[in-house]
This record gives sequence, C-alpha cells and structure tokens, in this order.
Amino acid sequence: MTKFWVASHITGIFTINDDHPDPLHKGSLGAGFSLSRGTTTWVEYSDDNHNHIIFNGNEVSNEKAVITSYLVNDLQLRRANSDPISVFHEFEVPLSCGFGASASGAIGCCLAFNELLDLNLSEIYLYQLAHRAEVINGGGLGDVIGLLKGGWEYRTKVGAPGIGEAKNILENSYKIATISLGPIETKSVIKNEKWKEQINKVGQLFLQEFYSKPSIQKFATISKQFSVTSYLATPDVIQLIQDTEQQDCMVSQIMLGNGIFIIYKDKSVLSDIDRYIEEEICYKTIKSYT
Repeated sequence: MTKFWVASHITGIFTINDDHPDPLHKGSLGAGFSLSRGTTTWVEYSDDNHNHIIFNGNEVSNEKAVITSYLVNDLQLRRANSDPISVFHEFEVPLSCGFGASASGAIGCCLAFNELLDLNLSEIYLYQLAHRAEVINGGGLGDVIGLLKGGWEYRTKVGAPGIGEAKNILENSYKIATISLGPIETKSVIKNEKWKEQINKVGQLFLQEFYSKPSIQKFATISKQFSVTSYLATPDVIQLIQDTEQQDCMVSQIMLGNGIFIIYKDKSVLSDIDRYIEEEICYKTIKSYT
C-alpha cells in the first residue's frame, strides 16, 4: 500500500472564471503559495461490503466528504467488479479554513486509487480529475494547479493542469505564519452570483496591477486590499489584520477562510502576536511512501 502526501495551498487573491461548459476549462486566476503542512491519503479494500471515508481516524458521511465521495464513485466505475474501498485522509491543516485541504485530498485520492486498482491512468489525467471534482462540487477553483506548481505561484491562464498555466514568483527571502479563526464554506461564495460579481470586479483590477510586475511584496499588498474591498474579510479578520500588521511584516486574509497569513523576514516580528503557527513554503508538493 502506497501513501501519498500532498501539500496544502493558500490563495491570497483570485477571480472566478467558471463560464465555460467544461469543468476542465473552469478555474481561477490569482496568486498564492503552498505550505509544508498537508494531507496524507491512502486507500485499502474494505473489510465489509461498503465504501468508507475516514478523516483523521473518524468515519464521515458522503455529505461531509462530497469531493472524495465523487472521486470514489468515478474511479470505481473504471474497473469492473471493483471491491468496496476505504479512503483515509490525515489532515495536518484545519478543514474549510482556506488551506486547500479538499484539493490536497483530491489529488492524493486520485493517485492512491490509481495505484491500488492498477488503473494505469496518466498523472496529468489524475490531476485533471481532481480539478474536475473540486470545480463540480464547489471545493475550489485553482488550488490543484497552484499546488502542482508549488512555492509562491500565480495563475496566468484558467483551467485544470495541462490546460491552465501557473508561474512562480522567484523569491525565497520571506517566511510565513498563519492564524486560523475558523471555517468559511467555499461553496457558499464561489457558487453565489452576487459574490462572483463583486469578487471579479475587484479582483481583475488588482490582478492587472500584480501581473505587471509580480513580487511577494506586491502580492501581500494587493491581497489585503482585495480582501477588504471585496468584502470577503470578516470583521474578525479585519480586526486581526489591524492587530497584527506592523512595519516589518505584511498581513492578509486566507482565501477562503476566517484567518490570516503573515509574511515576514525576521521572526522577532512574531513576538507580540498570539495563536500563530510558523509555516514553511513547500516546493516539492507531492510525495509517496509505503
């Protein structure tokens, strides 16, 4: 049995580009980064006649694991008389808090199924399947392609891996910390037409500025401006930004979550900040082991 570890991913600014009829051509433009806390996924044949989905040791319903459930149904149909399967996800990040956990789990699920069932599907096809599951079920829009790029990244063409495009910001002198206050349901935003209109109106303006000369400092600045002017920032997030921001660090909202990320160079800036977790930017975002 092979286990697959996939990094997590945070977006700081985005637009919603979902008008194309094909989910593989839907997605987002935007910018973000991958973190070295992620999700470990593996699959086993079940001991009974039922499929099971387990999050951090606890079985969950299909309604609580809609993306994994979608992938289980899809992948089992590719092999006749497939036996029932148990899918295990071990999450190192909080769920529904903007860390791209659904994308991490989706990628790991596709890779693990392909290995267990000897489906011989190409990696790019598996990544596209993960993207499709995310888009159809409202889990996210650009986390899969962002994760595959790794590091500090920005998306320049909408779509799944192999269709969309992403580039790296070639800087490595900044460090990251996060503070998470709780969840926001991604689907409630990206599937809402009023939110979509507001996000795209603001996001397109700031992304145009960012794309002219991408940098981590510009990313941090426009991300904060975007979160506030799009009204995605909750009162708690706005207060946390005000309480945390100082001369030697940059702060913005985790998209889409009720929390913030802190960009800094010297750890001393964290001395007066509570509840933070020091993170590491991840460049090798997929690993496998037995």
